[in-house]
Amino acid sequence: MSLSMALKGLFLGLGAKLQTGIPKREEYHLSAKDGNPYARTMLLNGVPLELTEDGDIPPLYPVEVSVNSPIYVAPLTIAFVVFPDFEAEVCSR
Repeated sequence: MSLSMALKGLFLGLGAKLQTGIPKREEYHLSAKDGNPYARTMLLNGVPLELTEDGDIPPLYPVEVSVNSPIYVAPLTIAFVVFPDFEAEVCSR
């Protein structure tokens, strides 16, 4: 199978999968408090990240966004985007 055919299959499969099975994506936006790149407090989706009383990492909750909306990344931030249950059939062969 040629690369172009494989990519075409991937994008066709992606479109069908998104329309029928996955209505939302998960986004995690990491930024510094008050937009200060030297701040000691980091925010995850606008919520300060603080260790638990036991010193563990807190739960990391995503923001759910429609898969049809554009991905926006603010300046001086990092974004992680997750497509739950995404299957790339071309990669599994």
